Amino acid sequence: MAMYVLDGSFRGDMLERKGSMYLRSSHMHYDKPTKVSGWHESREAEPKDYDVNEAPLGKKNLCHSTYRRFGDVASEDWKTTTGHQFSQVQLKAEYEVKDVHKKMVNEDNLDTLNLKRQTGLPDNGFGAVLPHHSKDHNKMHLNTTYGIDYMAPFQYTTSPIIEKVPEVPDYVSAFKKCHSQFTDTADYRRHGRNTWQDESGVYANREVRQRMFKPTCPITPHL
Repeated sequence: MAMYVLDGSFRGDMLERKGSMYLRSSHMHYDKPTKVSGWHESREAEPKDYDVNEAPLGKKNLCHSTYRRFGDVASEDWKTTTGHQFSQVQLKAEYEVKDVHKKMVNEDNLDTLNLKRQTGLPDNGFGAVLPHHSKDHNKMHLNTTYGIDYMAPFQYTTSPIIEKVPEVPDYVSAFKKCHSQFTDTADYRRHGRNTWQDESGVYANREVRQRMFKPTCPITPHL
């Protein structure tokens, strides 16, 4: 809050100056329930090991420090800014040229490795060098309770396989009338994609009709 006094001088700290009767006075110390203008400044400094304002008048000891320690990590070394900058000379070895040893095994030749060696230990199970699945791993047991409890009393052979009837090809579609590409151009039915004006003359049952109706000579053979 800014104020002007009678002599015309500008006083911007009228309510904060020493001797003012307002609670905003910066030189007075109030209890925590009293909220003055700078109440948050003292709260940010808490917790304190020794608060000189809490000590009664006449027993304030200014030789005691407000805090007995700095930080909670005792193992961390306290370094200054200069010491931190000077310690970067120890990183010089990390920027030097190093001999990078290439690995003999990489993702390109991993399949060509032969990991079977005579180690004197079992290949799998207890004591194996590398863990391996057993031979019956992921084996499916499809036995049923009925098949195990009610087994056949003796061995028998199944009846001979009946010869299958040769399948007759299905040429039903050869007798079906397809959607004409020339007389049904204004119809709402459209088959396939991009066939708005399809005039190729190729229909879906073309191959079936060629098998069913063999091409014949229109000229009679006796002429």
